[in-house]
Amino acid sequence: MAAPFNLTINLFSAVFSGLFLYDAAMLFLGIDLGASALKLILIDATGSPVAHIAAPVDTLNPTLGTFATAEQEPSAWLITLKTLLDNLFSNSQVKPEDITALNITAGAHIAVLCDDDMHPIRNAIMWSDQRAASIMSKLTASKDMIVSESLHAPNPTWTLAHLAWLTENDPEAMHKTHMILPAKDWLRYCLTGHIATDLSDAVGLQLLNAHREEWSATLCDLAGIKISQLPDIAPSVSYAGQISESAAQRFKLSPKTAVYTGAIDTSTEILRPSDDKSDAPASIKLASAGVVYMSVPDKTSLPPLSCYPHCTESNGWYLASGMNSCTTALDWLRKEVLSDMSLQAFNECAAKAQPGARGVMFHPYLMGERAPHWNPDLTASLSGMSRETDKSDIARAGFEGIAFAIRDIKENMEMLTGKAPNRFNLLGGGAKSRLWGQIIADILQLPINIEPNSDAAYGAGLLACLAHTGYLPATQKDNFVITLEPDTSRATFYAEKHAEFNRLREKLS
Repeated sequence: MAAPFNLTINLFSAVFSGLFLYDAAMLFLGIDLGASALKLILIDATGSPVAHIAAPVDTLNPTLGTFATAEQEPSAWLITLKTLLDNLFSNSQVKPEDITALNITAGAHIAVLCDDDMHPIRNAIMWSDQRAASIMSKLTASKDMIVSESLHAPNPTWTLAHLAWLTENDPEAMHKTHMILPAKDWLRYCLTGHIATDLSDAVGLQLLNAHREEWSATLCDLAGIKISQLPDIAPSVSYAGQISESAAQRFKLSPKTAVYTGAIDTSTEILRPSDDKSDAPASIKLASAGVVYMSVPDKTSLPPLSCYPHCTESNGWYLASGMNSCTTALDWLRKEVLSDMSLQAFNECAAKAQPGARGVMFHPYLMGERAPHWNPDLTASLSGMSRETDKSDIARAGFEGIAFAIRDIKENMEMLTGKAPNRFNLLGGGAKSRLWGQIIADILQLPINIEPNSDAAYGAGLLACLAHTGYLPATQKDNFVITLEPDTSRATFYAEKHAEFNRLREKLS
């Protein structure tokens, strides 16, 4: 069951001053099921945020040998969603009937196993879960075929591996499974009764023949399932129906609100308003996972890089490479090491420290690691401390350690693609920290663009607008992009610190 709710509501002035001068019939709700929180953002027809509300979601960590585990209870998602909507309507002037359309997004590689009544059979295994490392030898024996069909090599974070592990370790649950839905699609089913997924989530299940863009019987057989247990695949902008009468009563939503199929969080985050000037061929996401993205014109198979489609067919595909613990590693550091310091206090504390954190170094491998090391046994470390070390050094070391890990991912992606971006857009909740953005700019020695709204919930709202109206809203004039330029005087210093970071990492594996 979800933890007690610690709700934050951020109601923008647009709610109370002239919002409905734009178009009273056009409000779009974006819902993002993140690994650590469920977030809602309501935007108007111009792309301006109207209201924002979020609440934490619990991740459970059952003990299964030595591998890091992560599960969430789907029924708890619904409880959290209802609480958020109740608070949204109670604490703003927004009414359910004001919401024209909504869209839901969530992380990839999260499957909900449903019975005949579409009720979850067990907790959903998260993308960061490493338990399937115990059966990887069976999947790697079919690596060439898996790569040929799915574009991707097998590893413990893909749903193919999760299902293969369940087939071997929880056959009762697999026997009861009638339908397998990605997380966002199960949530949408609970609102509409509509069963489908989109291409981005289909890719994330690693059960798709990516070339034909249809389910692969061979991959399903490896996972221990049948194609009949998987949903139809529809475009991200396709209409998925309206809020059902039962869902309208439960969630206080209007049955007239249109719902669209949507896409995974990474695809919605990259979606930008029509006149956004921050577009770059590459982006860095600072959220529960830290991810580096690079756009490509078409499907590209470069394992272990992931390749996903953009929300719209005209925008092609993008490569992604991610770490397991990003903002979650900072949360652990501030809660467990720094006496549950608030996020704001943590940021202010880190700002007091000098670059290099006086020798303190943080390796954020709390759940093993994905890119670029692909080592489920890799462990975290906080080192280099002395009697002179203070809280500010530890806080800054947290920001720097994750930035060093991102540099590892970036350099690995450049090696595999032969392309080196000359700047990055910064996405996700971590992008709100100007200090962290500057640290990343200095460590990468590249300009970093930061925009006012760049998380997945906002992208889901944009996608709802695009799907419903056929256009992306234009940004407001005050939604300017900030560019953080690297401090070139720190290039050599941070290059040396990065090399030290990796020398120490080798002792952790």
